[in-house]
Amino acid sequence: MEQDKAAPAAVEDAAHDVAETVKEKIGHAKDYVGERYQAVSEKVRNRYETVSHAAKEKAAEVKSKVEHIEMDDVVDQMRDYVRSNPGKALLISIGVGFVLGLIMRGSDDE
Repeated sequence: MEQDKAAPAAVEDAAHDVAETVKEKIGHAKDYVGERYQAVSEKVRNRYETVSHAAKEKAAEVKSKVEHIEMDDVVDQMRDYVRSNPGKALLISIGVGFVLGLIMRGSDDE
């Protein structure tokens, strides 16, 4: 009879030990995941800051170049190109017109 009472107690003790081991493992896993999250988060933040800074610098550079462009100079350059390369200019304008026509027309499904 005592053996019948000891068996459930042994099972209960074993289950308790397993539960404690599982809790401990979960705690270690939680700590590991937290550490990895912090490391990855820091790397991503640093990379974002680097890319963001580079993009801002490039945007400022392009802005300063665009601000210094005179439209009259661009028109004069285009006029000179057309005069020196009339065939190419005509083919380019036909191609651009064709593409714009396709875009404006839309699809036949509508």
